[in-house]
Amino acid sequence: MQKISITDITLRRATETGALGFKEKLEIAKSLDRINISAIELAPLTDSKADSIFVKTLASVIRHTTLALPVGMTPETVDRAWASLKTAARTRLVVDVPVSSVQMEYIARKKPEAMLTLIDTLVRRAASYCSDVEFCATDASRADRAYLAQAISAAISAGASSVCLSDTAGVFLPDEYGAFLRELYALVPALRQVFVKVICDDSVELAAASAIAALHEGACGVKTCLIGAAAPRLRTVCGIIRQKGDALGLYTAVKTTELDRTLQQIDRLIGAPVAASTVPALQDDPVTWDASDPIGAIAEAIHGLGYDLSEDELASVYEEFLRLAQKKPVSRKELDAIVAASAMQVPATYFLESYVINSGNIITATACVKLTRDGQPAEGISVGDGPIDAAFKAMESVTGRHFELESFLIDAITEGKEAIGRAIVKLRSEGRLYSGSGVSTDIIGAAIRAYLGALNKIIYEENEV
Repeated sequence: MQKISITDITLRRATETGALGFKEKLEIAKSLDRINISAIELAPLTDSKADSIFVKTLASVIRHTTLALPVGMTPETVDRAWASLKTAARTRLVVDVPVSSVQMEYIARKKPEAMLTLIDTLVRRAASYCSDVEFCATDASRADRAYLAQAISAAISAGASSVCLSDTAGVFLPDEYGAFLRELYALVPALRQVFVKVICDDSVELAAASAIAALHEGACGVKTCLIGAAAPRLRTVCGIIRQKGDALGLYTAVKTTELDRTLQQIDRLIGAPVAASTVPALQDDPVTWDASDPIGAIAEAIHGLGYDLSEDELASVYEEFLRLAQKKPVSRKELDAIVAASAMQVPATYFLESYVINSGNIITATACVKLTRDGQPAEGISVGDGPIDAAFKAMESVTGRHFELESFLIDAITEGKEAIGRAIVKLRSEGRLYSGSGVSTDIIGAAIRAYLGALNKIIYEENEV
């Protein structure tokens, strides 16, 4: 049986697209660590101080999973990458460079011979710091085969312990990926002496099948992702290996019994409605909690859901729990939503004190929202195209700032007239997306809390940088 390594690139993609904030990425990394993902690949460092802070923070909390960090394109960026990563329990430096003529010319602005020299330089520099060095051949599927063989040979000779072959453009069908790998093994005999991984674009939803075909030909690792189409989905790859592993002679160390629950929690952090998730919904049972339940009982219930909260996070969740439990008993599904909305948040700058909404089919909607900052109350009043729009504009009048509303989603956590609703708000600031989640028996209240969650993330990251 061949053990398959799974590297997840969700945090890399989320950083590159600005889809998630600091705290959300940290919680996703901790969740992946708990289910024994082999490695978590991060985005290359930029000039932002926040990038280095994030890598160093992860290095201090991730204990079992390897942290993989791309090293950039110069010896100096290799040095910076290692300085940020070196305190992690398990480290990997990734030399990620294009090898197709089109990407070498227009992205890296390098001629083929110059790229070979750069590969040698970067891999040797990385290997001087770390024994686990990956050479990732980006756009390998469109590269000249003879040149690709030279690039792989140069990386292995310079000290690469693993090679990742990327079908960036998604041009391969599964049988073509298998044939591609067989060809490379013939061209580069040394390839069989290192750890071979693959990453396949999922634009046509064949990435998982292509990855399995590559594993059948001798590859030992797959890169996955939870968002976008840059790689096969983690759940799909693990599901195939779980169902067909014995027949294929493959297995992973991923805790598959905990995978669905973990991915559902990550779905909540990312901001996808549970109803639209590919992960089976958390099933409720008759157990409920009310306002008489002490914090210890709620802490035990939260632990049973799979969360590991700090004292401050638990206090925040318990406060939100009591707010809702005054109105109705709280079920497991509702408690899970409260944790996602309350615990996985940055320290708040603005707090909600009160709101009053007037709306109807023959009047213009108005909202009065009172917030506090540093203990000082401020009130905003506005009209809008409906109660939600009026409430958001009232908060803008308090903060004096306007952000583009990228999306606004609502869904019911449970059924019935006493159902708790959840709202998800995504705001765009300077090209980056920030999401907030709010829960309440009142959907307008949930929307206001979700907006505040996204707003507080924007302010927190601005202050951190």
